[in-house]
Amino acid sequence: MKKMILFAAAAIMAFGASAQMSLVKDLAKKAASGNPQALMEVLQAIEPAFENPETAKDVLTYYTYGKAAFGLYDEMYKMKLMQQPVDDDMMNELLSSAYECYMEALPMDSVPELDKNGAPKLNKDGSKKIKTKYSKEIIGALTSHMGDIANAGNVYLQASNWEKAAASFGNYANIASSAFAIANGVAAPDSTLSQVRFFEGYSLYQIQKFAEAYDAFTKARKLGYTDNNIVDFQTSSLANMVQGMLDKNEYDKAFNFIDNALKGDPNNGTLHDIKGFTVELKDGVDAALPFYRKATEVDPTYANAFFDVGRCLYLQAQKIIDDNPSATNKELVPKIKPIYDEAIPFLEKASQLNPDDSKAKNVLDDILYKFEVMGVK
Repeated sequence: MKKMILFAAAAIMAFGASAQMSLVKDLAKKAASGNPQALMEVLQAIEPAFENPETAKDVLTYYTYGKAAFGLYDEMYKMKLMQQPVDDDMMNELLSSAYECYMEALPMDSVPELDKNGAPKLNKDGSKKIKTKYSKEIIGALTSHMGDIANAGNVYLQASNWEKAAASFGNYANIASSAFAIANGVAAPDSTLSQVRFFEGYSLYQIQKFAEAYDAFTKARKLGYTDNNIVDFQTSSLANMVQGMLDKNEYDKAFNFIDNALKGDPNNGTLHDIKGFTVELKDGVDAALPFYRKATEVDPTYANAFFDVGRCLYLQAQKIIDDNPSATNKELVPKIKPIYDEAIPFLEKASQLNPDDSKAKNVLDDILYKFEVMGVK
């Protein structure tokens, strides 16, 4: 979790557990103040409590920090509305810190009710009775600041601060799609969530966090997002993830990722092509060819898949030539011409679909040259 101020270890060790707990309780009272200076003092003074074994596990620590951070943000926002100078970066950092603390606090804010003897009270079914103390206020603060968090994401996006943009968009989407937002009738519509998830993924893509970007793009597509070449971004993210695995010879892991992606998107030609590439690296051209063919079938506009089919067929013919160094042209032609004849339409289609890429044309030219040398008409 991010904290606004970091203290030296000596300062952290200055208080024992009981002293730290007493300090947190005092700061919790102070956090209810609307005084900006007092709220800043809370944020600074509570830092060591995050390192103390007792207070680091207590909901009050996270609740107090989150309350002070949201409170200071609100006071600065009022100042901004009155045209007073404020630190916009600090405001956005406060939002992020408050979100993190409150999200930490929510699952902690569930404690069993005790009777006068200190034993847990039970429900009729025998389960322990659970109560919460801060959750209602925490949920209210999170949902009421959703728009502010989304705006922070837009500010970071415009500034190309990809790390913080991704975090802000993710924070917004997590709140806006949460069970408590739904229960309180403030959940965002899918159209909004899908757009936010796209920009979360786009920001993560820029800093090459491909696994997280792929996850965000997948969520956006499931919510119905189709704009801004999202399919290309999603598959490119997966391709980069797979490449990282292949660089480590983690073939089983790569196949698992690709197959899971194909379950959700079986008509994605790029995914079939990526699987073909992975199979080719592991098992060779012959094994990969069916996957490249499948890619052309599900996406007749994907140039790279047509090139890969043509390239694999070309390599099959070349292997026959290489394996028979003493064979005459008359002996080779019946074996390789049918393969080249099959490859040519795929290579021509690849050139038509992507005329700026010379790869397919170069392979075609080499086939035609071999035909000429061998006397094939």
